[in-house]
Amino acid sequence: MRLNDAIIGAVLIALAAALAFWSQGFPDIPGQQYGAAVFPTLIAAGLAGSGILLIASGVRHGGPAVAWADWARERHGLRNVVITVAAILFYILAADTLGFILTMVPILLVMFRLLGVGWLITIVVSVVVTFAIHYLFVNQLYVPLPWGLLAPVRW
Repeated sequence: MRLNDAIIGAVLIALAAALAFWSQGFPDIPGQQYGAAVFPTLIAAGLAGSGILLIASGVRHGGPAVAWADWARERHGLRNVVITVAAILFYILAADTLGFILTMVPILLVMFRLLGVGWLITIVVSVVVTFAIHYLFVNQLYVPLPWGLLAPVRW
């Protein structure tokens, strides 16, 4: 499925407005001239600018609002979209209980298998990538990821 650029641009502008509005409630950082809202507001400005460019492109090129691609008519294409959305919902619902590691490994296993990757590579890459992302976020970026069931053995 292909949406006209003008539609995507309008959605981006709406998301930018929501992000800018939401981030204004972030607290100030003590001793700084800028607060926590600066970077989300800059991202919102970039999204809005991109949205404006997409709307201009969509209006200039015209075409239908929605055009279905060949993959959307095939059974496995729709299956992949449904599984991807289900994986995102699974993470949202299970991450706090199971933890990041125990949630991401099965998600990556399923996604790699959908792409036709062999079992050995799928298992190794899923585990290594999950631990690498966990290390990067927790130890380098100081973003707390949920431990879930692994909380008693956190490192």
